[in-house]
Amino acid sequence: MSQETLNAAVLLLRSRALESYSIIKDTLARPTQEGDADKIAAHSLKLAQLEGGMITLQQYADALLAPEEVPEDGAAPEDGDASAPVSQSEQAAPRVVTPEQSPTLRRSMEQEEVKKKRTRTRKKKAESDE
Repeated sequence: MSQETLNAAVLLLRSRALESYSIIKDTLARPTQEGDADKIAAHSLKLAQLEGGMITLQQYADALLAPEEVPEDGAAPEDGDASAPVSQSEQAAPRVVTPEQSPTLRRSMEQEEVKKKRTRTRKKKAESDE
């Protein structure tokens, strides 16, 4: 796959995403009509899918454009081995997600801290009331 083909695919996804965005924007700008909510919801889903596809393609662009590695014996990898079981040593190690990488994890950890502080405060208050 060439860089130009990949760029064309990204631009195609982007143009379709902008089209969906424009339809949503135009629908909201005019007086409300029957079916507008359905139309906005449908185009919102389409927009999300197109944006997701565009971002995914951009993220994997380098890997997609990199030449495939050929084994030293010169034989091409066989597609028939795709169903063969993969041992745990051949699988990639699980990725560790940190709070810096994930806003959801960060919020969850902050909420846990708040809960712990509330519990400690309640225990101290209960002890002082006794």
